[in-house]
Amino acid sequence: MRILDYSDIKHLIIGATILGVGGGGDPDRGFKILCEDLNCGRILKLCSFDELNLEFYVATPYFAGSIPSPRSKSPRKSFTEDVMLKALRIFEDVLGSRLEGFVATEIGGGNTAIALHLASILNLPLLDGDQAGRSVPELIHSTYYLNGLSLTPSVIASPHGDYIIFKEYSSIDNYEGIVRGIASQVSGSVFVIDSPVKVDIARRVAINGSVSRAIEIGEIVDEAKSKGLDVASKLAEKLDGYMIFEGVIDRYELNEVGGFLIGDVYVKGLGECSSSILRIWVKNENIFAWINDQPITMPPDLIIMLNEDGYGVVNSRISVGMKVKVVVAPGPREWRNPRGLEIIGPRSFGFNYDYKPVELLVKNFI
Repeated sequence: MRILDYSDIKHLIIGATILGVGGGGDPDRGFKILCEDLNCGRILKLCSFDELNLEFYVATPYFAGSIPSPRSKSPRKSFTEDVMLKALRIFEDVLGSRLEGFVATEIGGGNTAIALHLASILNLPLLDGDQAGRSVPELIHSTYYLNGLSLTPSVIASPHGDYIIFKEYSSIDNYEGIVRGIASQVSGSVFVIDSPVKVDIARRVAINGSVSRAIEIGEIVDEAKSKGLDVASKLAEKLDGYMIFEGVIDRYELNEVGGFLIGDVYVKGLGECSSSILRIWVKNENIFAWINDQPITMPPDLIIMLNEDGYGVVNSRISVGMKVKVVVAPGPREWRNPRGLEIIGPRSFGFNYDYKPVELLVKNFI
């Protein structure tokens, strides 16, 4: 069992925002709520799957919906602890069992933090793993689903205090559509708790060690900054990836559609990249990238934009004129196989490409 302190949560949010690849929730809010947890004496516990009784039930709490457009001026209504705790109690009543810990839905600055926050309120641990190994836009992008598990029963809550019990779905696409539809009607976001499983199952289907990995990434960024080193280069080294582009955001075309932020971001090259344009297709997260219309990174591989301070850029905060460096890296191995690619490969997003690993694509640009 690891007890997280202020330094740990700083590094967690830095690293989770990087693995959030443009999505994953609001890192500023994530950091703020975890600091508040520590300030009021709550304990932030991180444990491995082997440290809990294998017969205990764990579940996954998260926010679902579109991330705000960079042009959005309307603040979204936040969720109170009371709303989330009532959703949890309803969920336990449906399940017929108490929860003894939580698993994050993804690694992102907001959604990983909210799982840890809820765990601290209840004096429970967050398990060191998640369902994606990065941030992802759709509920189908879950290693639980990949391994044949249902995500229901679930409870869906609005920020206003409306609660819906979802006992089972006919298809995960219908589940997605209903959750997104509700989110679109209630300020763009809902709180969801789903994926109830025993620890013994969770440890076999979740991506183990991903929360610790995010903390390690944050430590590397912090160390590089303190030593005056190039963060992008150190990050690429850590992720077995590549620093492929440096430039300035020239324009973006991002709109909220069907409960997602969708569109393109165009980065005009600087320095050695001055003759090139990088285009990133976004569906909440950075999904697909091209340099001069040639593919450079395909899903599920990682496309990470870093700002001038070396921190991950979330797509709700981009602006024209922002200078960025772009690191690409292999995605989690759990997705880089035929079944995983059916779920989160290029064709699953409507692109007429067979998946090629980023390691092969970058050879065209080196």
